Amino acid sequence: MSNLQKTWFDLDNAATIYPYSSNRQWICGYRIGFVLTEEIDPDVLRQAVRDIMPRFPSYFVQLRYGYFWPYLEKATEPPVVEEEHLHPCLPTPRWYTDVPALKIIYYKRRLCIEAFHGIADGGATIAVLKALTAQYLRLKGIDIPASEHIVDITEAPTEDEVVDAFKKVYDKTKKGMSRKEGNSYQHPVKPIKNYNRLFQGLVPVEDIKPYCKEHNITITEFLTAVYIYSLYQCAPESNKLPIKISVPVSLRPLFGVNSMRNFSLFTNMGVTLKQDKSSTLEDILTAIAGKLKEGTTKEVLEQNVTMNVSTAKNPIVRILPNGVKKPVLKLGYINGQNKFACSLSNLGVCKMPPEMKAHVDRMEVFLGGPRNAVGCAINSIDDKLNICFNVASKQTDVVRTFYRTLTSLGMRVRVESSDWEGDAV
Repeated sequence: MSNLQKTWFDLDNAATIYPYSSNRQWICGYRIGFVLTEEIDPDVLRQAVRDIMPRFPSYFVQLRYGYFWPYLEKATEPPVVEEEHLHPCLPTPRWYTDVPALKIIYYKRRLCIEAFHGIADGGATIAVLKALTAQYLRLKGIDIPASEHIVDITEAPTEDEVVDAFKKVYDKTKKGMSRKEGNSYQHPVKPIKNYNRLFQGLVPVEDIKPYCKEHNITITEFLTAVYIYSLYQCAPESNKLPIKISVPVSLRPLFGVNSMRNFSLFTNMGVTLKQDKSSTLEDILTAIAGKLKEGTTKEVLEQNVTMNVSTAKNPIVRILPNGVKKPVLKLGYINGQNKFACSLSNLGVCKMPPEMKAHVDRMEVFLGGPRNAVGCAINSIDDKLNICFNVASKQTDVVRTFYRTLTSLGMRVRVESSDWEGDAV
């Protein structure tokens, strides 16, 4: 039977860990949204959601638990569409009910999707968000033409979009990567339950590009170095561990698979710095230059895919009931989290037709409340780079240091916050 004909889907290889790692204080999810030029009409938005649902059968799904593995079941009801009134990305029982494991949130001009990571990664959610926004604008009487940058909701979904892309590209003849890796420094801030502050630093791309060109690094490498430097400046002098940042990498362009599920892997970049705080940003840039490219070659990523898929295919792992798998996989997840201090997710440039771009002011991306209390996501539309932080604590030292480091280099940064409790940025 074709995956498109099924009423349920196995979790893809990257998604299997997420149901086991979520808890009452933290959900493995994220928020991606647009700020439009006009206020959202909720009734029109609800109709737009209903219009696009058939086009994304693997996205509008519910999380279910089988005897051996969790799985995703096609939802019969549309997702919750509600005005924002709580902190973003909070745990909610809706992940396990009869509506999809996602929410559509609006507030004034802001339109967001909050999704459980077990459904899809950020690349897939951006595609859904663009299709939703385009349909919403059409219902408002704005002509948004078909475009290579927006999924056509009048076309039927394809098999490639709904299969587990990891299994599709898995090659058992390839050698798997070793899981051995040293631990990273952990920022000593305890997250506050049901608390998540948002910060956005809007930076002209033209301010960053010359610096990156001068140092022969990518924007992602530069911002990763600034992130490490910010953590370093806020770390106790007793720290001897390397400070590592986890950076997700989309596999779609490398393998030519247009998946609407999870199809990305993570690479950890970091460096061990002097305890007396004498290491400079330039020292970090020199240490990590080229590391992202080294860790994201097709050969390295194929080894990573082989390692993960081989583990899931292990007969012993497959026959273990859910009750036994849960503590084992949860322990494995925690062990993996100890390998990096924080995450930095760069979703790149969001492309859309000019007719749609005229009605979109900017894009926002926030990670779910992280266990280490600080998360960072980056995106851009045209020449406007948005560096977004979510902080599950009232302590903002890392965020403040990050933005101030950029301004010290002569870059213009306009900072916005969801609230101004605690330390000011």
